[in-house]
Amino acid sequence: MTTAARRTGAVPRAAAIAGFCAVFALTAGCSSSGSGVSEGAVSGAEAAPSSPAAPSGDEEAAALAAYTGMWDTVVAASHEGGEVPSELRDYAVGGAYALMSAALEGARTSGAQVTGEPVLQPVAAVEGPDSATVEDCLDDSGWNLGMGGSSSGQGPRLVEATLVHDGLAWRVSDLRIWEAGSC
Repeated sequence: MTTAARRTGAVPRAAAIAGFCAVFALTAGCSSSGSGVSEGAVSGAEAAPSSPAAPSGDEEAAALAAYTGMWDTVVAASHEGGEVPSELRDYAVGGAYALMSAALEGARTSGAQVTGEPVLQPVAAVEGPDSATVEDCLDDSGWNLGMGGSSSGQGPRLVEATLVHDGLAWRVSDLRIWEAGSC
């Protein structure tokens, strides 16, 4: 677990939404890109051109804070009934925002009681002045959607996030959550 993640206190709660995405993946695929990644697929993610200057640790910490802030916001909302909070726009845009909003809406309409908290282990890398990635191996096995015995997460899964810097802040723009056992 990274130091920045420990400081935010968001790490355990941050992974809870992975369970939403696992359920969401069963019906629509869990990818915020338009392609809808299938189980076991390998992403052909394009690397952003690297900046000639090495990224600072502060930028990586800021990108990581945006990623964990997104999860923290969504997880808190899931435990409070699933309404999409306006604060989500502070951390997510584009496909990532749409994916998290859809997951929350699905949880809200199911009326399920969310219990437990998965564990998140993100690592950020700044790839340029306005591009960063986060790779995560989250364990959602301790998270329960409240819909019976099969609603708990199924274990460690790879999460790949792309972040953009809009001149003011980092925001998650694309999010891919892979099947259980992928990390």
